[in-house]
Amino acid sequence: MSRHRILDSPKAIARLDPHGMGKVLSDFPSQCREARRLAPAPALAQVKIQQVVVSGMGGSAAGGDLLAAISRDRLPVPVLVCREYTLPAFVGPGSLVVSVSYSGTTEETLSSFQHALGRSAVVAAVTAGGTLGELARARGLPLVTLPAGLMPRAALGYLFFPLLAITDSVGLSPASTAERDEAVELLTQMAGDLGPEQSTGGNEAKDLAIELSRGRIPVVYGGELTAAAAYRWNSELEENAKLPALHGVLPEMDHNEIVGWGAEEARKLHVIFLRDREERPAMARRFTTTRRLIRPSAGGVADVWSRGEGRLGRLLSLIYLGDWVSYYLALLRGVDPWPVPAIDRLKRRLARSAPTS
Repeated sequence: MSRHRILDSPKAIARLDPHGMGKVLSDFPSQCREARRLAPAPALAQVKIQQVVVSGMGGSAAGGDLLAAISRDRLPVPVLVCREYTLPAFVGPGSLVVSVSYSGTTEETLSSFQHALGRSAVVAAVTAGGTLGELARARGLPLVTLPAGLMPRAALGYLFFPLLAITDSVGLSPASTAERDEAVELLTQMAGDLGPEQSTGGNEAKDLAIELSRGRIPVVYGGELTAAAAYRWNSELEENAKLPALHGVLPEMDHNEIVGWGAEEARKLHVIFLRDREERPAMARRFTTTRRLIRPSAGGVADVWSRGEGRLGRLLSLIYLGDWVSYYLALLRGVDPWPVPAIDRLKRRLARSAPTS
């Protein structure tokens, strides 16, 4: 069956997607609407916050990346994402630490959670249950309890919008209500544009997945706002499509990575530039010039543009498109987009080698 026919065949999609990842993606706008109604309980203490640290790993940390991206020049305090067992030395009584683990059992997040408590930080938790939920409830900490049953990477709405509710509650709001409304409406429109019912040739996600299925390694480059989306594309291509991928950020890549694009091996790579419709002129020039320089040596090059007006909508539009691209690429590669066996094997081996004391 041809690539086009696979992606336009309900029977082929049902066979290749037995866990229903496509249905989860189609329902993402509804997930975001539901997530907007979630709030921490009990309420957070009203103290002056000097920095916000979102602690999480993998898909559970993706909401933190999104929060940091939209907050970078809007909040008077820094927003950082911590993917480690410990926390930076500056974390203390003036820090808001939000521990995020969809499963509630992520060992790195549980470790940093304990560090946050030991530093007398303001601590909140976002989880569907597990040990993190139990510890937060036992201590009476602000907790957002999420619906269970998803893979963490498929729960981005649940993992992001509660972070806005938490920061709102301490007087830090990086996105207006109107901006949040517009973002969800935009995602609703995109679900129709990118879903399986929209055929190839008129479906941006399907068409790009077909291009990426020609045996090349994807390299995704973002800019000032879209760097978080580039990392998300990277991880979704790897987890859903089970394909190695790379990512980078402009303008930084112009000071190092661009040199490597002169190599013959670059023919094996397909570049995707994530462009923001509101990018500053200096960034637009960089993207255009960089594209022209690497195009002769790259196996393929594509520009992908954000949709929407508000910053949140523009960023979410790129992330949502990337999620669909990785899904369709999984189908074209004949792999189930839902399970992540390599991660499961790693966790089992780490559990066997853990100290028994």
